Amino acid sequence: MTRSVSLGLIGLSLFASTSLATALEHGAASSWERVRNDAGIEVYRRTVAGSPLHEFQGTGVIEAPIPSVLAVLDDAERRTEWMKEAVAQTLISRNGDREQTFYSRTGAPWPVSDRDTVVKAVTTVDVRSKMVKVEMSSIDHPAWPPQKGVVRMPHLCGHWYLWPSNGGKWTRVEYQVHADPGGSLPSGIINMVSKKIPHSAISEMQKQVVRRKYPEFEAKIAQIPEYKDFVQTLPTLTKPAPSPASAASATTPAPPATEAAK
Repeated sequence: MTRSVSLGLIGLSLFASTSLATALEHGAASSWERVRNDAGIEVYRRTVAGSPLHEFQGTGVIEAPIPSVLAVLDDAERRTEWMKEAVAQTLISRNGDREQTFYSRTGAPWPVSDRDTVVKAVTTVDVRSKMVKVEMSSIDHPAWPPQKGVVRMPHLCGHWYLWPSNGGKWTRVEYQVHADPGGSLPSGIINMVSKKIPHSAISEMQKQVVRRKYPEFEAKIAQIPEYKDFVQTLPTLTKPAPSPASAASATTPAPPATEAAK
């Protein structure tokens, strides 16, 4: 049985995918296809049976250790500094150091309405796989109801997966999220926008770990016994090429999409 220890950290940049419930009922997703590879960041897409929308995933290496990456993800008030699509990110609550609940609003060009959601995030250290998992899903929150003029996203789920690289000095990341944006946006536009976001998120995170330092937070993470144990056993490696998008990166099926405002 895999031992794990939970932390409360998350970062999120929303991009639209499909309502996966219907899609997954009619068949599995296709294999991943690489659609972009530059600056050390790879972006993949795959089709999902029964859906006109692609699923996207980004992989890359951040030249900072896992505690530094987690510190950036944890800083709700500064997420708008590096998430280009985010116009508001607000920490709502923490449940100890296991969970974080936050409000996220994603900007959209006129005449399309902004999208928003409330997300619960849970982070665990998986000792067996030598990785940190940041997994998130949208929830209803009585204190944060839908707002007039903003489309509440019916569903969101996704993850940041982090592996130590270069003997723990760097971090290999996998960023993936599925979101039903609601409304009636054309699938072609959604796919076009979605393709850009994984690359942007990873690229901007690299800049943010240089701009912002969190020594106390990073020291706390680095001292977690399970994290220390698996980092200390790592060989010193040269910068690895990110592995193809993991077929194991499955997300929870979403409810059927709703037709509302654009």
